[in-house]
Amino acid sequence: MTKKHLVTSALPYINNIPHLGNFIPLLRSDIYTRILKLQGENVLYICATDESGTRTEIEAEKKQMTEEKYCKIMHKKIKDILIWFNIGVDYFGRTSSKSNHELTKEIFLDLHKQGYICEKEITLLYCPNCKRYLPDSYVEGICPFCKKPGAKGDQCDNCSKFINPEELIDPKCKLCGQTPVIKKDKHLFLDLPKFSGKLKKYIEGNRNFRGIEKNLPLAWIKDGLEPRCISRNLSWGVKIPLEGYENKVFYVWFDAPIGYIAATKDYCDKNNLDYKDYWQNKNSEIIHFMGKDNVPFHTIIWPAELMSSKKWNLPSRIYSNEFLNYEKGKFSKSNNRGVFCDDVMKLSYNSDTWRFYLASVLPEGKDSDFEWQEFMEKINNELIANYANFTYRITSIAKRFGQIEPIDKGKLSKKEKDISNKIKENISNYLNENIKGNIKESLRNALNVSSLGNQYFQENKPWELIKDESKKEEANHVLWFSFLILLNASVLLYPFMPAKTKEIIEQIDSSFNMSNCLKEKIPLELEKNILLREAKPLFKKIEEKEIEELKKRF
Repeated sequence: MTKKHLVTSALPYINNIPHLGNFIPLLRSDIYTRILKLQGENVLYICATDESGTRTEIEAEKKQMTEEKYCKIMHKKIKDILIWFNIGVDYFGRTSSKSNHELTKEIFLDLHKQGYICEKEITLLYCPNCKRYLPDSYVEGICPFCKKPGAKGDQCDNCSKFINPEELIDPKCKLCGQTPVIKKDKHLFLDLPKFSGKLKKYIEGNRNFRGIEKNLPLAWIKDGLEPRCISRNLSWGVKIPLEGYENKVFYVWFDAPIGYIAATKDYCDKNNLDYKDYWQNKNSEIIHFMGKDNVPFHTIIWPAELMSSKKWNLPSRIYSNEFLNYEKGKFSKSNNRGVFCDDVMKLSYNSDTWRFYLASVLPEGKDSDFEWQEFMEKINNELIANYANFTYRITSIAKRFGQIEPIDKGKLSKKEKDISNKIKENISNYLNENIKGNIKESLRNALNVSSLGNQYFQENKPWELIKDESKKEEANHVLWFSFLILLNASVLLYPFMPAKTKEIIEQIDSSFNMSNCLKEKIPLELEKNILLREAKPLFKKIEEKEIEELKKRF
């Protein structure tokens, strides 16, 4: 039976347009998925907008519209961004969907039936000025654990500890700046201590977990898990199907990950498939991409929810990234600092340019920075000077030469055989690094192949060979082998730059099938004649003056 892979990205939250740092999990998951598909793997890639929570109510109120209308507008805006960036999700759903409401209630009731839900009277922060409760991100104060300011009402970004809003030191309402008052109310909790043993066994037994994905949850389990509040005093969201809680909804982090299942179900319903083949079939693996701040939720709360029934598959792989900052500081919409995805769409650079740059600076092992100067240097010196240069040179010469015919592989020189072996080695490394979640390393291996082509082309000087009629066969040989390298480089770079590379691949062989071309993990071959009718630069060089203007603008 063919193994299935369900790939997800952290759900974009509906309260704002994502900035480039928020965009990183989407890009990494898209590249990862495309590489798996090149290997012929059975992959379903889903995502959705995260639409519950206080911020949705507040943003809708600011714009004087219903939450439903606000979410619909924002869902479309974010979906348009994904389309522009060529993020190839198979289905982009919504956590406000009927299926997510139904599945959330089903999982909750299973947990409740098994005694994993408890009730407590708790103290809550209420802002008399705004006349609303202040859960999660709308209250800010000093972290009770690490004593750093700026901690939110559900988690401290500095030490990653879970926090209840009333635990904050010197809390302030983020909407008006006033000090909230304390009120008492009954709420529901997910009894996480009861899952400690199961979670520990699950995390320790998963060989794919490493680094923060493994060490952070194990450290929390060792310190002792606390029950986690899963209800909120809101009107927008998934209603709690329990007597006495009719006027409350589920905490956004309870229903949001269930949105992965709901989006899968919605996709499968539309395509006559069964979502259970992905979420309940043991021959399927669940793969999550996210920022490091989401790791606690995906390694503690989310698996605990899925343990409501033995039927659900638990996450097989979790790939987290560090933070992408902006010019040594944080992105901030309110302070007009940094580049947001809707800004990118209005600039003169195409989506492949942005995808390449962001892939080259992915914060996979440590935090990284978006820097305009580096943006220019990466595009000019690594993309244009390498792949784009190789592509333009070979297509220009080929257009002048005419039809290029397949060569006798028995006539390959030792140098050409060495190049083929190096391509094979880079393909192997490329695929291995991808499965480890080292997307940036996969890019490096793809560029290595392009560099081999540039070097081969330069050493064999086909522009001189085509001038001499007696060397036509030699010119054909060099051009054919150059195109062979270009095809391999283009396919390897396709997951990073799907638009431009697809153009080149189709020029080389209009019937080339990429769906399982790397299944054998060996260099790709060409069997047909090549006749180039067009040669033009793939990317425009970025000038220093452009960068200076962009620095001032953002």
